[in-house]
Formats: sequence, C-alpha cells, structure tokens
Amino acid sequence: MAKITSRLKNPPTEKQVELANRLRSKRLELGLSLQEVAERLGISKVTIQRYETLDIVNIPSDNIEKLASLYEVSPAYIMGWENTEDPEKPSINFLPSHHYTMVPYSVSAGALSEIESISNLPQISVPDALLGRYAGNKNILLMTVNGESMNRIIEHESIIAVKTDIELTDLHDGDIVVISNDGEYTVKRYYNDTMNERFIFRPDSSCPSFTDIIFSYENSDNLKLIGRVVMYNVFL
Repeated sequence: MAKITSRLKNPPTEKQVELANRLRSKRLELGLSLQEVAERLGISKVTIQRYETLDIVNIPSDNIEKLASLYEVSPAYIMGWENTEDPEKPSINFLPSHHYTMVPYSVSAGALSEIESISNLPQISVPDALLGRYAGNKNILLMTVNGESMNRIIEHESIIAVKTDIELTDLHDGDIVVISNDGEYTVKRYYNDTMNERFIFRPDSSCPSFTDIIFSYENSDNLKLIGRVVMYNVFL
C-alpha cells in the first residue's frame, strides 16, 4: 500500500491514519475510482481524495455514513471502532451493553477547538461494565479527548463519557466538564469563584504552559455546559 502523506500542520494520529487507510483500501477493493465515488455520493472528487490523503481528518458524520454504505461496511468499521466489516454481522459480544452517541471528532483538551454539531451522529456499543451506574443512561455522549492539558488524569486520545443533563447547580468545584463558547469546545476542571464572580476552567496537566480559561459572570452568556465527564478510558 502506498504511504499516505498529509499537509496538516500537526502529524496525524494513528486513528486518523487508520481511517484514511480504510477508506482507500475499501475503495480500491471494490474497484472504484475517486470520480466514481464522488458521482455516487454527491461529494467532490477532490474532497474524497483529501479524506484519503489526510488533508481532511475531521470528516462530517453524514459523509462517513455515505461512504460506509457505498463500501458495504459499518460506520464504526470506517472509524476504526470495530474490526468487523459487515454491518449486518457485528462482532459477538457476550457482555451486556448499550448504544451511545459518539462524536467522531476530537474535543480539545488544550486550547478551544471547533467541532461540528452533535446531532445525527453514529451510535456505538459500550459494555455496561465500563459505564457502571451510568450504563444505559440516554443522556450519555461519548467523545475523544485531543491534547495534553488534562494528561494527569485523562490521556491524549482517551474516550470520555459525558452526562449531558447537568445544570451548573449540579456541579462541584473540581468536576471535569465539557463546555462550549460560541461553538468551540473544551474539557477542563470546573471551579466557581463566587468571590470574584467568575467561572474558572482549569487544566490538570504535567505541562505548566497550559493556563486557566476564565469567564466572568457577566461575560458568560455564550458559555454552554455540555455536561460532566463521568467516565474516561484510553480505549473502548
């Protein structure tokens, strides 16, 4: 297989390389050209090519579903979350499990980073043992952390489970939360500095270069609490 090169500023992760490899391998396996894929899916040839060469790594979920359908595999296989190719023949799992919505983009654990809407996203199965008392909760959203600002407790590329039916009044200082501000998302520890009337979102990192993200009460109108992190793991 030809080596994939990318024009991204930062080196792609192993998962991103695996995704690009699977897209290219399945297309070639079915004998399809880039132009044929583009015409069938209504996506430009250049865009398909950029998916395969890692010039685009954040692929919209609807395009993941279109590509998976054309290549006759599951979206979870394309994303590298499972090894079985047949969407009608999932791998056998003897453990009790439930399906949860998975955001197929990284949440920045460093500086704020834009990700797409969390609607119409793929579902993946997670064993109940991993989520414990939160197993089967319909308000759980799964995300992937990207960065080192929480590396004392959550490693880069860890999967986090976020409970979304959380209000500010439910939080305690030190809770790990996912927040958004004008469509930008980040994961940090939460602190409510009532004396100075401000919210503090603090990194938990071995690297001293990461600093607090602070919002005064009066400037927090666009601040949105996505939820509290209730589980994290390096893999599922």
